[in-house]
Amino acid sequence: MTEPADMKVYSDDAKNYSVADWADRQGYVVKFVHAPTRHKVEFPALISDFTDTHSPSFGQTLGSSMHDPILTLEKTDRAISFTMTIVSASVQEARYNAQCVNLLIQMLYPTVSEDGHFIGKPFINIHMMNLLEGSRADMGVTCVIQGLDYGVKFDEGVINGNEGVRALNLSGKEIYPRSLEISISAMAVIEIERREGDANPFPTNYPSYGGQ
Repeated sequence: MTEPADMKVYSDDAKNYSVADWADRQGYVVKFVHAPTRHKVEFPALISDFTDTHSPSFGQTLGSSMHDPILTLEKTDRAISFTMTIVSASVQEARYNAQCVNLLIQMLYPTVSEDGHFIGKPFINIHMMNLLEGSRADMGVTCVIQGLDYGVKFDEGVINGNEGVRALNLSGKEIYPRSLEISISAMAVIEIERREGDANPFPTNYPSYGGQ
């Protein structure tokens, strides 16, 4: 079995020239953990948009002797969406960030056995500081990612080792954007787990934005 990947925020030679160094020291990191394989990938938390929508759904029961119906809670959906910008200060960092993005996209697909059967659902735990955390500070929120938009911001330039686009096209070498944008929409999965002696009646990933 393949060992789980643990791709943390970029920390190689050019880190001191990158926003990754600042984000890592401050703890401003978005972390994704793939539940079936335990693969992990992190990005600096350059967040431009964030919404966390809670939507209860109610059913109605009518009674012959009652004027108003009885409302029954059927479910509560939690929809999460955010946009993060990934910037690179060097070819080495851009290559590493591309590998991280590739791994995150692969996490959206189910794992498959050697005979072609699905063996793992693509649940992903997302932890984003106190914006997305579970009942413990080190826990994130388990989600199904329903959409991931990958956008390259070419107007902010590309990284190509100063060889020029024409030389790259002729040689087939690598070219990376200095900045790209990832937009994610996800649905939280309620984890029904109660620890013995726990007085909290809510699920373990009951929404919390800090302040505990």
